[in-house]
Formats: sequence, C-alpha cells, structure tokens
Amino acid sequence: MPRRPIACRPGLLVAAGAALLLAVAPLTPASAAVGDVQVVLGEPGKDGPITAAPIKLVRSPTNGHCYTVKEVFPDAPDGSHFRSVANHTNTSVFIYEADACAGAPRDRTPMEPGKVIIGVPLLSFKIVPAPTLDLGTPSPSAG
Repeated sequence: MPRRPIACRPGLLVAAGAALLLAVAPLTPASAAVGDVQVVLGEPGKDGPITAAPIKLVRSPTNGHCYTVKEVFPDAPDGSHFRSVANHTNTSVFIYEADACAGAPRDRTPMEPGKVIIGVPLLSFKIVPAPTLDLGTPSPSAG
C-alpha cells in the first residue's frame, strides 16, 4: 500500500500546528479571576439581619490585589467591616481580619470557590493567583 504524503494527512498537520503554537506562545499568568466575590457590609452597631445590609459584587477581582472595606464601600462609616465574603470565582481567596491584608490570613488555607464566610468581622481579602500550568516542551509524536 503506497504511503500518502504528509501534506495529505490532515490529522498530522493539525497536531504539528498545535505543537508549534504551544512551543512559541508565551505562558502568561491570568491577571484577574473569573467570576465575582460578593461582600456584605457590616456597620458598627448594626447587627440585625444580614439581608438588610448593603451588598456589593467585586467583579473579576485582580489576582494578588488586596480589597479593603473602604475600597469596596467608600462611604462606609469608620469601624465598618465585611459581615460576609462569598467566593464565586474560579480561584481561591485569602480572608483577613486585619486591614490591608496585614498579617496572617484568617485561615492558613484560602477559601475555595463556592464557599462563604459569615459572622466574623473581616477587613480585607485577596485573590490567590491560580497556579500556572507548565506545559513544558511538547514531545515529538511517534510516527
């Protein structure tokens, strides 16, 4: 059976093109998480139902950026805090009881996507950059 030239083998051309694209494409980390972080404002002296408190969404939060109460709620009275933080992103979030993400996070492990923390006065949070996938050098296909 005669062998067809490589140009007539579309599967090989697609595979070679994909390998070439991966070899020359720079691997850059994402600059923002996909999704939102929902925060609820806790004001001093207002410990009533959480449903009556102001709520904001931090859309596509930037990896590594520290979000504070005053940044998210600029008009919040002094002494305000986050009554709850809900992670609706594709990456993890560190929660801090100190302002400006100072000191150690509240928990050693970050809050995973889909989790929420309620009832603890929190002053800041930071998105943990998603790990970069090291694709390495593509190996030649057996042929």
